[in-house]
Amino acid sequence: MQLQAPIVEREHFNNFNALRLFLAVLVIVSHAFPLSYGGEEREPLIRMTAGQDSLGGMAVSFFFLISGMLITASWLRSKSMQSYLFKRVLRIYPGFLVASAVSNLIALGFNPAFRHTVLTRAWVYGFLHDLVFLGSWNMLQPTAFAANPSPGINGSLWTISIEFGCYLLVAALGLFCLFKRRYLILVFALGVWLFYVGKIFLGREAWRADSRFLACFLIGMLCWLFRDRIVRVLSLPAGFACVAVLVLTARFSPFWEVVFPVVGGYLILWIGTGRRWRFARWTEKTDLSYGIYLYAFPVQQVIASFPSLRHAGLNFVIALPVTAGLAWLSWHFVERPFLQMKNVAMTDFDPGAVAVGHEAPV
Repeated sequence: MQLQAPIVEREHFNNFNALRLFLAVLVIVSHAFPLSYGGEEREPLIRMTAGQDSLGGMAVSFFFLISGMLITASWLRSKSMQSYLFKRVLRIYPGFLVASAVSNLIALGFNPAFRHTVLTRAWVYGFLHDLVFLGSWNMLQPTAFAANPSPGINGSLWTISIEFGCYLLVAALGLFCLFKRRYLILVFALGVWLFYVGKIFLGREAWRADSRFLACFLIGMLCWLFRDRIVRVLSLPAGFACVAVLVLTARFSPFWEVVFPVVGGYLILWIGTGRRWRFARWTEKTDLSYGIYLYAFPVQQVIASFPSLRHAGLNFVIALPVTAGLAWLSWHFVERPFLQMKNVAMTDFDPGAVAVGHEAPV
């Protein structure tokens, strides 16, 4: 089993990029129902789990699990704090900024009522706030697509700030050298998970989704930090056992929500580090997942603005190729060009360093 360790170490021998693309498509499927009908009652996983989870919620949770693994690996490979943060900013901000601008343009073009709010003090403040803090205040305004079953410009962007917050958390943990004490991180992750479970059983919605995503990210982090031990128990029977646990808890609320971060973490590592999907090799060089996540919602809103197209199946079938095209443009003209800048040499600033040609003060 020790031969599996290099597979976990080397990212090009796994299926994580393909998994993220699949999860982004699941988000489109999930959003097609509320955007077409005004509610989630018909959404497949909502019905299957008696309202505990949706395909979109499950997909985003898996995103955070994968991100916890890969971002932890990125920190451990980075040469400096500046290098790590520079790479994270390049990955998130350029695509987000362009998607925010394009989402507003889409709303302007297809939603006359929204035009009256543009350039007002509230809109300008919201737009600038969102650009700086990766927010979604402007994206969720009910004045946009108000005649649609579910208003709002881009309801997907609210998770991006949480994602970036997790990046900063990794930097903070690394700054205090806690990755060398992985059992302390295990205790921290357990505390966050227990906080999330408490929110479930107390029926409190405040911070519930945030704590779930944070718990998933930390569990993904643990999967990476303890990969030397986890690879020993990655097996087909254990994978099917995790699937069985989810199936059994689906009808018993709220136990699906309770076990999902832990069971999901094992499933993601099992699938992601398994035999490489040869049919998805192209995802190693062309990553459309982020672009699809950024652009699907406004495209689906435009489709839902036509009453004759308010059907979840139609919404998905039309939105998928259009969104994939926008994601392709985003990858080739925004994301990849900025990511190529990550190899710029950066060094930590040391205020105590002695300048060349000068003596240190006595």
